[in-house]
Amino acid sequence: MALVGSLRDLSLPELLAIIANGEKSGVITIRSDAATAQIHLNRGKIVRASDTLRDERFGEIMLKLGKISQETLAAALRAQETAGGSRRLGAILVDMGAITGADQSGAVLYQTCEALYDLCTWQVGYFQFDAQEAPEETGIAIQVDTLLEEVDRRAQAGERARIESMRHVPDSPLRGRRELTPDKLELIRLTRSFHLRTEEFTPLADEDAPEGESL
Repeated sequence: MALVGSLRDLSLPELLAIIANGEKSGVITIRSDAATAQIHLNRGKIVRASDTLRDERFGEIMLKLGKISQETLAAALRAQETAGGSRRLGAILVDMGAITGADQSGAVLYQTCEALYDLCTWQVGYFQFDAQEAPEETGIAIQVDTLLEEVDRRAQAGERARIESMRHVPDSPLRGRRELTPDKLELIRLTRSFHLRTEEFTPLADEDAPEGESL
């Protein structure tokens, strides 16, 4: 009998912890308005996680790593479409000789971890854990407790960043100074336009001054 519930009542991290503690095998299917996702577990360890958008991201990973070209990716996507979407993009690329099995495993591990970090933040949706469905064999195994530690670390880092962004902008160094009116600004401009120095002038001696005048 499948375990069915809502993420509002039982979060995905809590569900994963229960399955891991019991060392259960099977497939979790999660459905929301945005996407459908699956998590495959073998004896309590996660061997694969994906959602309806992840195949495209697998191709992007291969492109970023320089393993395939844009033309190769396009050909693999066409082959996947011809197969009715039943084959994984990675398997198609391996069959084409574009990547190796090790390349595929490394990308699957990265893709699975990133999918899990995202799925663990879902708060709305419905899950079903079917222990009768056999999980895929991918060659990877992720400990649930290690995953949840990383999820918690990322959540704390995100919260710190949010708090930092909410802090007030530091006071301007000009704050508290008297406001400069247009008249004062014009006076400053005129004053700064004079660059005469006192040493450029030679004071008149008393005898050089006109009669009746003194300096």
